[in-house]
Amino acid sequence: MTKSEEWAYNLCRDSFFSLFSFVNPVGKKGKELCDVIVICGMEIVLISVKEININLTGNYVVDYSRWNKRAIEDSLKQLNGAERFLKTASSFKLKGSEEEIELSIEKNFYKIALVIGGTGKFPIPESIENNGYVNIMDEVSFHSIISELDTITDFIYYLKEKQTKLSEVHFTGNGEEDLLAFYLCNEFNFQDKTYIHFDEGLYESLKKSKLYMLEKKERRESYKWDFMINHFTQNHFNKNGYNTITLNNMMKACEIMAKETRYERIKLITNLDEVINTNIRARIYFSPTFNHIIYVFVSGKFDNDTNRLNELEIRCMVAAFLYNKSAIVIGIAWEKQNNSDIYDVAYHNYQNIWNDNLEKKSLIAINKLGYFKKHYDLINN
Repeated sequence: MTKSEEWAYNLCRDSFFSLFSFVNPVGKKGKELCDVIVICGMEIVLISVKEININLTGNYVVDYSRWNKRAIEDSLKQLNGAERFLKTASSFKLKGSEEEIELSIEKNFYKIALVIGGTGKFPIPESIENNGYVNIMDEVSFHSIISELDTITDFIYYLKEKQTKLSEVHFTGNGEEDLLAFYLCNEFNFQDKTYIHFDEGLYESLKKSKLYMLEKKERRESYKWDFMINHFTQNHFNKNGYNTITLNNMMKACEIMAKETRYERIKLITNLDEVINTNIRARIYFSPTFNHIIYVFVSGKFDNDTNRLNELEIRCMVAAFLYNKSAIVIGIAWEKQNNSDIYDVAYHNYQNIWNDNLEKKSLIAINKLGYFKKHYDLINN
């Protein structure tokens, strides 16, 4: 892995988590597909990284042609080849590993040619139509986009908006970081126009605005959500490896949690913090993004780790009983022990498995343990 590939991978890993970001995927006969691949469900981002520095001859046409072929055209070939292979593949391996990374049957692809070394020397198009839409980014724009849209859902939505609305659009400005600023200022949307013009340095101006700095401040607490996902995945990843039932459920829970947008994470953490920092024992919270997802937050003192996890599991069942017996329920139990934060996560998909036994257990938990009794009384009165 080159330094440029490592830099790109680290950016993706830090924003989208190590569970969803992989470096050097390989296909048939161990052939490298691309440099970085980001996977979240059916959404797949392929990234080809090329750091090209050529010896300038003074002939601009010759120099640009040489640089363009090595930096952009070679990336296009690699990205299109990777997409062809992965469209029909059910899994792939990583270079130097025998572990299989499974893929969804349905797949949406987004291709990024990350061109490093041409900034200030040669013009870089923001996209190219070459066997589908290919985003062309330099190191400045890529870093800006990943830093601002640092959830997989926000990042994918930006790529979708470009692919849908800007396929034949030309824009003027300093670079794609200014296009990003335009997108942020227009409430995460592009207008259906054929030409966009803005002053150079729009992104730098945006970062100096009071509104931008206020929004950055409001986002700080939401990174607790990111920390939990990384903690859950790394702990279980290190203990169990890839293909275990425990990790499979952990991956499903963390995949859903990772799909929450940055804005939604602010609301999720606000609700979790209220449970942690008040006398509230538990709270049911409906996912702001997915109408079939229920979160259960539990916090307080527990006799031991087993009891903490047992209460969380039972409360997840009761939440499904009360509100949606075919829901996916993700539970988070939080406890402060000797100035340390201890937490567990639970995942349950009750669709097609709800039965009379779960019904009876839920009623016992409500009536004998008092779990979400107020919710039950409110629903039945």
